[in-house]
Parts: sequence; structure tokens; C-alpha cells
Amino acid sequence: MKKSTGLVTLVVVLAAAYGGSTWYTGKKTEALVQDKVAQFNTLAAEQLQQMGMSESVVMNVIEYQRGVLSSNARYTITIKPTAADEKPLELTFEDKISHGPLPMSALALGNFTPVAALSHSTLVKTKDSEGWFKLTGDKTPLWADSLVGFDGAVDSNVHFEAIKHQGDEIKVDFSGGQLRTKAGGKSKDIVVTGSFPNLFVDDISDDPLTLQASNFVLDFKQDGDINVNGKQVGKLSVDNVKMSTAETDGITFKQIAVNSDAVTKDSISDTKVSYQLSELVFEDKVKLGSAELVMNFDRVYAPAIAAFSKLLSDSNLQNDIESVDSATAQKMLELVLQALEHKPVLRIEPLRWYTAAGESKANLRVELQKPNASAQELKESPELWVEAIPAAQLDVLISKAMLRGLAAEMDKSEGLSAEEGNAAMLDMVLDAAVAPYAESKMVKVDENSISTEIKYNGTDRVFDINGQRFTSEQLLGLVLMGMM
Repeated sequence: MKKSTGLVTLVVVLAAAYGGSTWYTGKKTEALVQDKVAQFNTLAAEQLQQMGMSESVVMNVIEYQRGVLSSNARYTITIKPTAADEKPLELTFEDKISHGPLPMSALALGNFTPVAALSHSTLVKTKDSEGWFKLTGDKTPLWADSLVGFDGAVDSNVHFEAIKHQGDEIKVDFSGGQLRTKAGGKSKDIVVTGSFPNLFVDDISDDPLTLQASNFVLDFKQDGDINVNGKQVGKLSVDNVKMSTAETDGITFKQIAVNSDAVTKDSISDTKVSYQLSELVFEDKVKLGSAELVMNFDRVYAPAIAAFSKLLSDSNLQNDIESVDSATAQKMLELVLQALEHKPVLRIEPLRWYTAAGESKANLRVELQKPNASAQELKESPELWVEAIPAAQLDVLISKAMLRGLAAEMDKSEGLSAEEGNAAMLDMVLDAAVAPYAESKMVKVDENSISTEIKYNGTDRVFDINGQRFTSEQLLGLVLMGMM
């Protein structure tokens, strides 16, 4: 009896200890939830501003019922579009939160590390989301399991339900997929990875459009505060993209990719963004080659850009620029001048279009600075803004071999011979088009290429074009003559 009594006592003590610890972590978790919601709203606003988007995404907890072993919460995510006349989208989620330190549901997922809580969130069917539920056959289209650490760090697996839908006007076949997100506790460290194998959308309405794509991949990482001291690296890519209509076979891409790399130190940011379109084919016949755009933004004062983006979003200027009040306009001007004080530089290095036959490209560099004038003087004399560009350079090279190859591809798709098609006339047409500018040496022309090198010196406000100096007036006159 004594042994059994001792065992019962031990079980009771352990149960009481576990219950007490889960009650304590449950109390802490409620505070963590409110804290993470506030962090989500801040980070969402920052990321949207960095992408130049004026939409807003806001999360709110609308109900929280705390128990001993678990809690239930209900919250909304509201996506407000840019246009004031467009209705916001509100998604509602139910959250089952199992309290730590060792939630049984976490153990079932294979996690044996003590955590504050495990959250299981599911999208609720509402008026705004019922269309999505219809596409998934009334299954929950979105759910997530999140481990919440005692330091506030959150590790989430977000799942998207597959869609196979045949309607009167649209056909959708989506493989589903998942996102993995990790967010630091008190820091702004973020990791997001995701993959979505396949998507097929066939719009069978009066104006049909078919879209096919595969292997959506997302990879994003942020260390620190990107507006103060931090780093960001991101990649988004999708393979085998095809867009077509009832009238045409459309256009295909082997891959579309966007890569970004940003470093901020003492609020000064250097950012590189590249866009890649690989192996474009038109009408399943004409091979258009590949294109690439690499943009660099150097010495950008992050707080000024963030504040400017927020002001642009809050005042809804993208929809009605003429409605801005004088106070907002003054604040925007001050932020622009604040950013220019750090002498930012815009570089496009390069913009490329290339095929197996050749490559055409352009490089651009624009240096910026704060004009030597007050805000009031700039408002009264807008011509003083010319001082904001102390130097610039543009280099352009057009490959004749590339253009000949493209013309030959088009002739081939139309069943034309080399003598009948556009390729035979291409050189003649090109030479006639650039002849006026070649005579003034504004462009260089040879058998292989058309090129020009333009430099602008803001000190004396002259242009150097292929070694020749022109004033703004002279350059404008030459351009107009070439157009006549």
C-alpha cells in the first residue's frame, strides 16, 4: 500500500507540476501572441514599403480564451488595397494553442524540445474566403503549425491545399504547397522558404487566357533591421511559364527569376535587384532569346525612403497625386532632400537581351545629390533641381547579328525564304534609321553593331557623346533634326 500510495502521490505531484507549468506558459503565451501580432504588423508594413507597395496588411486578435492546457484564439488578417474604392479582403483564422513546456501535439510532430506553445491555425470559411473554399471542395485551403519559443521566436509550417476545380468560366489545377517561416524573438531576423510544384489556370470565359507554370520557389532571409543595420537576400523563381489565348499560342519562358541582395549599415543601404527571363519563345515558333535587368541602388538613406513610402501609402497619393495637401507635400520634399544628402547612386548594370547569335545591352549610372538651394527656393524655381544630377553616363550597344537572327526566326515561322523575308532588308532599314545620328557622330555604326556612349557633367551642364561635347540646346536640336 505504501508503494502504491507513493506512486499515486508522485503522479499527482507531477500532474500538478505539469498543470502549473502549462498554466504559467499559457499566461505567458497570451502575452507572446499580442507581442507577435504587433511585430507582424510592423514587419508587414516595412516589407511593403521596401517593395514600393501602398497596400496594407494588418492582423488583429478578436477573441482569446485561455485555458490550463490550451487556449483558443480567433484573429483576422485584413488586406487593404491601394485604391480607396476597392473593398478590403479580410481573412479569419481560428487558432488552437497547446501550452508548453512539452505540448503533446508538438511531441506528435516530432519536436521534443521544450517550447512555450504549439499553435495550429486554420482559415475559417467566411464571406471573403468562401470562394477559396469552393475551389478546394470545402476543405480548409490554408493552415499552419507554429512552434513558439520561450524567447518569442516562431517557427511555422504553412500549408496550402491543392485545388482541382472545373467551373463554368474557369478551370484550375493547383498542386498546393507550403511555406516555412522562422522569425526571431526580439530581433528582426526572418527566414522564409517555400515551394509550389504546379499551377494551371484555364479561363474559359468570353476572353480566354491559359496560364501554366511549375516549380515556384521562394527563398528569403533577413538578418537584423534592414532600415538600420541588417542584410537581406531573396530569390523568387518559377519555371516553364506559358501564357496563351484562343487566338495565339502565346509566349513561353523557361524561367522567370527575381534575386535581391541588400546590406544596410548605419542606416545607409546598398541594394541589388536582378530580373531574369530565360529562353522566351513566341507562338511556339519564334525564339526570342533571354533578357536580364540588374538594378543597383547605392548609398540610399533607408529611414527617409521608409518614411516617404509610408507617407505615400497613408495619403493614397498613387491614386490622386493632385489631392496632396501642402503639409504632406512639404514633408515629402523634406524627405527627398534628406535622402539626397547622402549622394545616392542608381546603376543599371546591365540591361541585356541576348540570343545564340549575339547580345545587345545598356548600362546606366546616375549620381544624385542635394541641390544647393533651400526647399522654398526649389519650390519657387523648379529649374534648380537640375543640380540634383552632378553626373550620369549611358552606354548602349545593339548587336546587328542578334537582330538578324531574330528577323530570320520570324521569317522562318512565317514560311518565308531568306530572299523573301525581313532579314534581307534589315541592314538597309537599320542604316537608314540611324543615318542622321551617325552623320553627327551621336551613334557609331559598323558591320556588327550600333553603339553610343553618353556622359553628362552637371558642373558645366554639357553632354559628351562619343567624345564630342554638346550643350543641352545643341543636343535637343540634333535630336529633333534626326526625327524629321
